[in-house]
Amino acid sequence: MSIHNPGSRAGSGIALKSVAKHVQEGGHGGVFATLNVVPMIDMMIILVVFLIQQFSASGELMLMNPNVAMPKAASSKTLERAPMIALTRGDNGKPGSMLFENNMVMSLSDVNEVKFPSWDIKPLAETLKKAWKLQQRSSDAKARKSRKVIIQADRSVPFQVIKMVMATCGRNEYREPNFAIMVGNDG
Repeated sequence: MSIHNPGSRAGSGIALKSVAKHVQEGGHGGVFATLNVVPMIDMMIILVVFLIQQFSASGELMLMNPNVAMPKAASSKTLERAPMIALTRGDNGKPGSMLFENNMVMSLSDVNEVKFPSWDIKPLAETLKKAWKLQQRSSDAKARKSRKVIIQADRSVPFQVIKMVMATCGRNEYREPNFAIMVGNDG
């Protein structure tokens, strides 16, 4: 290995002349760095396409209850936002629940013709009346006129209970029941 004398200035050992010149002269003048915009635009387009694919206009319409296995049907229509009644199945032999907007109304074991011979489920009727009063205070005229209600019932809920819920809704201003279903071929 040979020994040589260092140059008179710092940076003389740098192989690239332009870099050596810049180091020796003290860096006067700015270094112009370019920013490549094309990859940034490509990335933004990919993000926009991804977000559009993930967006669902009716995403907030219903909260899926883990205790409701909805029936499948071949024919369907898109649901509009409306008050929702969920009829859930019970866990480990316990009875299911009746929920209005995810708030507990009562146990499904209490819904029968013996307790409610007129098919007017009192706890649900009171809840529907309160919801109707709130709906009438809305500033949206379309929302005030809407008589729709969404019934989200588990497959195991007896049809007798669903009929009683529909009758109660009809007696308490909600006369247009819609059923939440899973779209499938075996309807």
